[in-house]
Amino acid sequence: MDLTPEARLTELEGRIEASIGQYQQSVRQLQLRHRQELGLLLEEIRDGELFTLAGYEKFGHYIKGRWGWDRSYAYRLMDLALVRRALAPLGAAVVDTLPESQARTMAPVVRQQGDLAAQQLFKEARQDATESGRKLTAAVISRRAEQFTASAQSLSDSAGEDDVVDAELVDDDAAAERVNTDIHAAAAAAEKAVRLLDEALARNVAPFDVGEANQDLSRIRSAAVKLGNRAHSATA
Repeated sequence: MDLTPEARLTELEGRIEASIGQYQQSVRQLQLRHRQELGLLLEEIRDGELFTLAGYEKFGHYIKGRWGWDRSYAYRLMDLALVRRALAPLGAAVVDTLPESQARTMAPVVRQQGDLAAQQLFKEARQDATESGRKLTAAVISRRAEQFTASAQSLSDSAGEDDVVDAELVDDDAAAERVNTDIHAAAAAAEKAVRLLDEALARNVAPFDVGEANQDLSRIRSAAVKLGNRAHSATA
C-alpha cells in the first residue's frame, strides 16, 4: 500500500531502531565471548605458572607488566571463564548470555562445591526469577547461593559429627592414623581458604554487602586463632 510521508517515516525509524538493537546485541555477545576466551587463556597461564617464562615472579606482576591491566580485572575474566565452563552442559543459550556480574556471584560456588552444584544453583535461581515475574539478576542468584552455602556447611558439619563417632569405634593405631589424615585435610582446607581469600581481595572491588563481608572476615579471624591454638596443642 502507498504510505503517507508520516507513515513512511515511522516505518523507516522503526527499522533503524531494530537495526541498532540487533547491532548492540551482537556487540554484547561478541564482547562476552571475547572476555570468556581471555579468562580461559589467563587461567592456563596462571595455573601453569607460564608467566615465569616471561620473566615475572608473580601472576599479578605479569598481568600489569605484559598487558597493562589491573590484577582484579584478570581475576574477573577468570571467574567468568570458570563459571562458563561449569554451566556449559546447560547449553549455549545460557553460557553465551551469562553476564559477568552473575558469574562473579556463582564463582565461589563452583570453586567450593563443584560444577553440578553451580548448575543446580543457576536452575533454581532462574526458577525463582520466573516465579516472581522478574529478570534473572546477580542479586537473585546471590540469594539462592547463600542457601547453597548454608546447606553445604550443614552437610559438612554432619559429616564431621559422623567422623567423631567412627573414631571412637576404631583401635588406637587406626585412631592415630586418622589424626594424621584429619590434620592433613585441615591443612589442605586452610590453604584453600587462604587462596580463596587472596582471590577475593585481589579483585580490589568493594564488597556488594559490606556488613556481610565484615562478618565473614571476623569469622575468618576467629577461625584462624582457634586453628592456631589447636595446632599448637596437637603438637605439644
